[in-house]
Amino acid sequence: MDFLECKICHVPYDEEGHRPRNAHCGHEICTACAMALIKDSIFECPKCRMKHKVDIADDLPVCFGLVDVIRAFRTTNITMTNTTGSKVSGATNEEVCNVHSKAISHWCIKCQMWICKDCLESHTYLIGCSTAISTKAMEGMKAKTIKDIDTLLNRFEEDTSNVASMIQEQRDRRKELLEKVERHSEEIQKLCNLLEQGSIQKENLIKSKDHLKSANSPQAVSDQIKVVTQRKQSLRSWSAKNLGKDTLLDLPKVLKEGKEVYTKMVIQGETRHSKLSQHEQYIYLHFFRKQALPDRIQFIPFDNLQKMIFEAPLIFLEMSLGGVVKEYIQLRLNRNMPNIRDNFVHIVTGQRGPSLKGLHFKGRRLYKDIYVANLPFKNITVTPDNFGIPVPKEGDILGYFQNNYLQNLFIFAGNPTEKRGFEECCCFGSIEDGLDVLKECYDNHSRGVIISDCGLVIEQK
Repeated sequence: MDFLECKICHVPYDEEGHRPRNAHCGHEICTACAMALIKDSIFECPKCRMKHKVDIADDLPVCFGLVDVIRAFRTTNITMTNTTGSKVSGATNEEVCNVHSKAISHWCIKCQMWICKDCLESHTYLIGCSTAISTKAMEGMKAKTIKDIDTLLNRFEEDTSNVASMIQEQRDRRKELLEKVERHSEEIQKLCNLLEQGSIQKENLIKSKDHLKSANSPQAVSDQIKVVTQRKQSLRSWSAKNLGKDTLLDLPKVLKEGKEVYTKMVIQGETRHSKLSQHEQYIYLHFFRKQALPDRIQFIPFDNLQKMIFEAPLIFLEMSLGGVVKEYIQLRLNRNMPNIRDNFVHIVTGQRGPSLKGLHFKGRRLYKDIYVANLPFKNITVTPDNFGIPVPKEGDILGYFQNNYLQNLFIFAGNPTEKRGFEECCCFGSIEDGLDVLKECYDNHSRGVIISDCGLVIEQK
C-alpha cells in the first residue's frame, strides 16, 4: 500500500502532521514534507521540479480522496502504520520498519514515532527532524531513570526508618518523663499530707497555749500543762521524723541498702550538695559541690549532721597516683586548736569556696632525713601560743606559718632526728589511717599525686 504513504519521507499519511496534499503539478506530498520544501514562499515539487508560489503548506489543497481512504482503513481496523506509528511503548529488537523492512533504531520526538536508520535520513534532510533518540540511548535513559527511582526509594526508606526511630525515642522519653512526673506527684502528695498533719498539730498546740493562758484554777493549769506537754512532744516527733533527725541513727543501714543520701547548703549564694557514703565502719561526708542529683534521693539537714561530728573531727583524703585512685588517708585534727580545726574543716568540705580537691600533693626532703608531703595553704590564722613543738614523729601534721598566716602543710612520712626548724610550726594533728598510702605517694610523687576527693569522717556518738 505504497499509495497510502508519502513518496518523500515514506511515512504513512494521516489527518495531522502527514496529511496528504496535491501540488499544482498533480503530485502528492505530505504536509510535513511540503513545509520542509517551501523556501521564500516557493514550493519546488521534488518529483518534477515545478515551482509553485505558496507561503505555507496549507496553501496546497488537501487530497480528500486519500483522506477518505485513510478513514475507511481506520474504520475497518486496517493497520496503516504498524510499529512505525506507535508511541513510546518500549521498542524491541524484533520490531521492524514496514517502509524499509529494517530494524527500528530511533524515536523521533517531533513526529512521535519509531523509525529505522533510512527513515532517520529522510526525517533529517527532508522534514527537518533533528531530535531523534536512538533506542540504545533511550534504554540507557530508562535504566538510569529506574536506578534514580530505586535510589530515591531506598533513601526514603532510610529516612522513614530514622524518623520512626526518632518517634520511638521521643515516645520512650515521654514515657520516662511521665513516670518521673507520676513519682514526683506521689512524693508531692506525701509531703502535702505530712504538711497537713504538721499544721493540725501546730494548731492544736496553739489552742492548748491559749487554753493555758486563760486557765485560772491550779487544777485547770495542771491539766492544760499536761495537754501542752503531750502536744509539744507530738510536734517534736513530727519535726524529727520529717526533717530527717530520726534517720541519723539508721544512716549506716540506709547507706548499706544502697540508697542515695545527700545534704546541702548555700555557699557563696549557690546551693551545693554533699553526698554521704559508707566505707567500712565509717560514714564519709564528701565536699560540697554543684552536681546533678539522682531522681530518688534522701536529704538530711547539715545542721543535724554536725551534731554527729566530734570536736576533734576526722578528715579523709583520697589520693590519685598517676591517674590511679589509691585508698583513703584519715587525719585526726588536734582538739586543742579549735581555730585551726574549724578553718580546716571548712576548707576540706568546701564551705568557704574551693576545697582541697584537685590540689597537687608534693613530696620533698626537709633537712636531712625528714620526708614530708607538702600542701600549700593560704589565709588561715593561728595564735602564737600554739607555736613551737617538740621533735615531730612519723604521721604528724605540721603547719608552717609566716606572720600568723599558714603557708604550708607538712605531713611527715618518716621520723626526723633533728629538733630544729619548728619554731614557726604548730601541730594540727596526725594520720590515723593510711600512712602506707602517704609513703607510696611520696616515693612515687614524680608520677603526679592529686587529692581526688576529700571530706569529713562522721563518727556516731
